[in-house]
Amino acid sequence: MDRFYQACSLAVPLVVWQLAAGVFGVIDPSLLPPPAAIVETTAALLTQASFRADVLVTIQRTLVASIGGSTLGTVVGLAMGWNPRVKAVLSPLAAAIFPLPMIALLPLVILLLGSTETALVVTAGLGTFFVVLWNAMDGASGIENVHVEVARDNGATSTYRLFREVLLPGSLPLVLVGLRLGLSTSLLIVVAVELVAGGSGLGSFLWVAWMSYDITDLYAGLVVSGVLGMTFTYGLAAIEHRLVPWHAGNHRTVVL
Repeated sequence: MDRFYQACSLAVPLVVWQLAAGVFGVIDPSLLPPPAAIVETTAALLTQASFRADVLVTIQRTLVASIGGSTLGTVVGLAMGWNPRVKAVLSPLAAAIFPLPMIALLPLVILLLGSTETALVVTAGLGTFFVVLWNAMDGASGIENVHVEVARDNGATSTYRLFREVLLPGSLPLVLVGLRLGLSTSLLIVVAVELVAGGSGLGSFLWVAWMSYDITDLYAGLVVSGVLGMTFTYGLAAIEHRLVPWHAGNHRTVVL
C-alpha cells in the first residue's frame, strides 16, 4: 500500500501538469513545458554524444570527489569519535569551516591549486568530507565502553583488533548513512560549480540552455541530474540495507 501511495504522489502531479500545460493551456508551455515534451527532449539528448559526454564528466567528478572526501571524512571522523583528544583538537576547526558554503570557497581553491578542474573536485570533496565526518564521529562516539571491555576480555588488546571488531562494526551504520548523503552532496556541489565555472558537465549544459532560453533542454538537464541523484541515493541505500539490515529505515543522521 505504501508503494501505491508513493506512486500516486509522483503520478498525480505529473498528470495534472501534463493536462494543464499540454491540453488545457492553463500553464504557459514556454515556461513550464509538459512532461511528455521534456521526456521526448531528454530521450533525444541522450542520443547525442556531446550530452552523454557532459553526463559522464559530471559522474566522474562526483565519484572522484565523493571517494576522496568520504575516505578522509571517515578516517578523521572515526578518530574524533574514538579519541576525545583528537576531537578536542579538530572539532572547533571543523565546526568553523562546515557552515561555509562550499561553492564560495571555489575562487580560493582555484587560487591555491591553480587548476579549475582540480579545484572543482576538491570543492565538492570538501562538502562530502564534512557530511561523512560528522556521521562517522557520531557513530564512533556512540559505541559504549562495555563493548570495548568485552572485546578486550576476549583478547582484542591491539588497536587493530579493536578497530576491526568494535569500532568499525559499531560505527558502520552511521558511516554508511554519511556516505550516502555525502555522495548526494558531492553531486549537488559538482553541478553547482559547473554552473559557475562552465566548460563541461551537466551544470555547464544547464547554463548554456538557460542563456539560450532553451527551456525544454533546461528541464531535460534537470531531469537527468535528478535521475543521477536518485540512482546514487537508492544504490547506496541498497548496499546499506545489505550490510546493516538491522539499521535500514532507522537512520539517525548527523549534520553538525
